[in-house]
Amino acid sequence: MSCKLLVTLALVGTARKARAERAIHVDAAGAPFAAADLEAALRVRIPAKGAPVSIRVTAIEHGVRIESRTGFRDVPLADLHGNDAARLVALAADDLLLDDLAVPPPEPPSRAVSLGVLGGAAAWDGALGNVAVDVAVPRGSMVLAVEAGGGRMVGGALAVTAAHVRATVGVRSDWLELRAGVTAVPLFVSTGAGDVTMLVGGGVSARALLPVSSSVRAVIAAGGDVFATQTEYRVAGMAAMTTPRWAPWAALGIDVPL
Repeated sequence: MSCKLLVTLALVGTARKARAERAIHVDAAGAPFAAADLEAALRVRIPAKGAPVSIRVTAIEHGVRIESRTGFRDVPLADLHGNDAARLVALAADDLLLDDLAVPPPEPPSRAVSLGVLGGAAAWDGALGNVAVDVAVPRGSMVLAVEAGGGRMVGGALAVTAAHVRATVGVRSDWLELRAGVTAVPLFVSTGAGDVTMLVGGGVSARALLPVSSSVRAVIAAGGDVFATQTEYRVAGMAAMTTPRWAPWAALGIDVPL
């Protein structure tokens, strides 16, 4: 490998390292040390990455005055100069740089469109188990959402399959979300001659959105649907099932940003 190539690689590595380091600006005109001395002394005392740091040093009787955007301090140096004086000034500057070195506050919860997957059950004549997909679009403190899913009746005298669609608007505050909207339930009965019908109504729900990780939330949801009509099913002349006028439901799942 040629000497020229080695020099080039060394310069590239140095440039990359410099870009990765925290920016430190030192104005040390008249101080008994060079600006580079104080920069080196500061660099070993503060994290390598973070917001830029700026400090100004001016000479005063028997020492120096150090100034940052949060205040100033006078530091007596006696006969110290060069690296020794710079290290003492760096030590004295610690509390003046607290704001610059502070850890930034965490990012607020994501306001992105989110996708949820829920599993739950509604109380009909039996338990109407279902799996659903929920898409929520936040708008400030408001949220627009569409939930669609389907499942089967567990228990009961009839073989029932049902889908559901809930189109809702709601409010979200931190981890709690309240929704209200319209509900449509296409219902398929396969017992005997079978039947297909549609239940339409409205509903309300409450959801707890609990952080699991930076991008995943657990969802605990509960609500109820009220339907405008009811349908009665008979087998051999005997009442087998009547669709509910109102049906409470509960679900668990996860929610992730898209």
